[in-house]
Amino acid sequence: LKLSHIYKSFSNTAVLKDISFSIPNNSIVGLLGPNGAGKTTIMRIITGFLKADNGVIKWNRAIVNPAEDKKFRSQIAYLPENNPLYQVMTPAEYLAFIVQIKQDKSIDWKKEIKQVAKQTDIVSVLNKKIAHLSKGFKQRVALSASLLAKPKLLVLDEATSGLDPKQIVEVRRLIKSLAKNRSILFSTHILSEAKAICDHILIINQGRIVLDSNIKKVRNLEKKFIQLTQ
Repeated sequence: LKLSHIYKSFSNTAVLKDISFSIPNNSIVGLLGPNGAGKTTIMRIITGFLKADNGVIKWNRAIVNPAEDKKFRSQIAYLPENNPLYQVMTPAEYLAFIVQIKQDKSIDWKKEIKQVAKQTDIVSVLNKKIAHLSKGFKQRVALSASLLAKPKLLVLDEATSGLDPKQIVEVRRLIKSLAKNRSILFSTHILSEAKAICDHILIINQGRIVLDSNIKKVRNLEKKFIQLTQ
């Protein structure tokens, strides 16, 4: 995925100013920035919930308009920070419900649900009420739903937020495993998470990209972040 010169304003207030970056295949790109920097707006434009005012988005070298291109949107999945799960359902019921919404009969959904449940390690809780699950398992269920239909791009917003240390390690390991055959845009405000998970780092401040670098080339991320977002 490649974004070139993306702009977005709300009520004459510029939120994104000349945003350009790429998400390589089979990689995890971290999107960092203070509150209000523009992270959510970028994710919403990529996933088609918002339309950019100007700029070009390319997917596999072809220009796409996420807000209008259903084929492109079918290849991406978005997991928002507060993903709404139906607490009265079991994970099995919830995944079946997501399948009904997709209405794609070309896919063997029973097989697909089994595969994602195994991949995210929720087989043991498939028939328990979501309301009774730990936050770590709830996040796994949400990730399972986003993986249905094998998206090529996964957009994750604060995927480890609110988890305890053990759950963070487990979800972190899961996210890294998911990047083996897809690209991931991982938005977080936790710098240690970005260092542990991401291959590449983007820092956005006041609507502009102020750092675009391989994580190995950033010596002191905390110091760099403070310098660039003051």
